Amino acid sequence: MNFLLRNIIPSLIICFVLSSCGKKDPESDTASESKGIEVTLTNPVKTRMTEYVNLNAVTVFQNQESVRATFAGFIVKCYKNPGDHIRPGDLLFLMRTKESSAADSISLGSREFSGLVKVYSRTSGIMTELDFQAGNYVSEGDKLAIIVEPQSLKIMLNVPYQYSSLISNSGMYTIQLPDGRSHQARVIKKIPAIDQANQTQTFILEPVPPMEIPANLNLIVRIPVRNADNAIALPKSAVISNETQTEFWTMKAVNDTLAIKLKVKKGIETDSLVQIIQPILNVNDRFIADGAYGLSDTAKIMIHRK
Repeated sequence: MNFLLRNIIPSLIICFVLSSCGKKDPESDTASESKGIEVTLTNPVKTRMTEYVNLNAVTVFQNQESVRATFAGFIVKCYKNPGDHIRPGDLLFLMRTKESSAADSISLGSREFSGLVKVYSRTSGIMTELDFQAGNYVSEGDKLAIIVEPQSLKIMLNVPYQYSSLISNSGMYTIQLPDGRSHQARVIKKIPAIDQANQTQTFILEPVPPMEIPANLNLIVRIPVRNADNAIALPKSAVISNETQTEFWTMKAVNDTLAIKLKVKKGIETDSLVQIIQPILNVNDRFIADGAYGLSDTAKIMIHRK
């Protein structure tokens, strides 16, 4: 019996202590709930807002020369490399005809023809492609190199037809480069034809001022769709939606401890703001900017003061 008491009693004491530690303090829970959810408030702002559509574009060099072989033969020597600046009349290649490669020379009546032909540039610019090296065989018509004029850089913008009317002739638009830089570009031409497969119309833009960027670079062109001069807007974090994004609302603080759910109709959206069309908000009203997600109507709040 003494043995049982010595083992059972300590076990009962431990269980009692553990169960006591696991119990929550009802007064602590009540105090926490009465304080409400900690939130940060914001006020609506009146500002000018613009809605944009972002369209894809690509850079091209409009002026370029494709240097092509005028006969079949072998490349003996290349005098220029990609990246080299070229002037009209510069020697580009030394070639040997296919026929002359089988003999030391070809007899042309009273004189001998070695079969070696020099290929010269007809334009100025920068060599961007070199397709053959010394010793390579080329066929008649093969492209040997490409020389481009950097000043002829243009931007080809393919616009879905429903947006074509938004783009004005000689209009100035913002372009965004992949590295995050922004630049301005002006429309200089509109191609009066629609791509049958994509139903897009091509506009040609040029950077203003000119800039040095490579060809075949993908850009974004921002086209304004609509404006609102005196829009009343809230931060994006203050506007909440359901899962299907068919209903939108915000939480309005009626005092320092209570917030109510207010259904809204959105207008223009930017990276940081949302225009509220209905109901009409007052710039002195207060709304929850952070902490509103999951709050029910007439929720208790506690304002976080910085």
